[in-house]
Amino acid sequence: MKGSRGFTLLEVLVAMAIIAVALGAAVRTLGQAADIGGALADRTLARWVAEDHAALLRAELPRNFPASGQREGRIEQDRRNWHWREIASDPPESPFRRIEIHVRVDDGADGDQAALTLFVLRPPQ
Repeated sequence: MKGSRGFTLLEVLVAMAIIAVALGAAVRTLGQAADIGGALADRTLARWVAEDHAALLRAELPRNFPASGQREGRIEQDRRNWHWREIASDPPESPFRRIEIHVRVDDGADGDQAALTLFVLRPPQ
């Protein structure tokens, strides 16, 4: 009576290859999820910076109405430096001023992480 006493070397190698492929895919997926999580955190903070800037603009109205054109500045939030750019323009035949706020992390990277547009009523002249 011939009984089996274990796995053959070929069976063990095939099982190890399957496990290696599965673990490699799992590690790659976890790495991508971590990258996406970091990018989402950056975008959320950038949106907060844009909303804070918009709230400051609204708080200063109508005493300090934003002029047409572009302004830039930096602010620190969550121990990081952020660069904001404000672009104010007058839509044709409109009583409003359009203000776009663009925010990106201040590390020299290209592209905005957040953008916000608001319209404010121009004061009577």
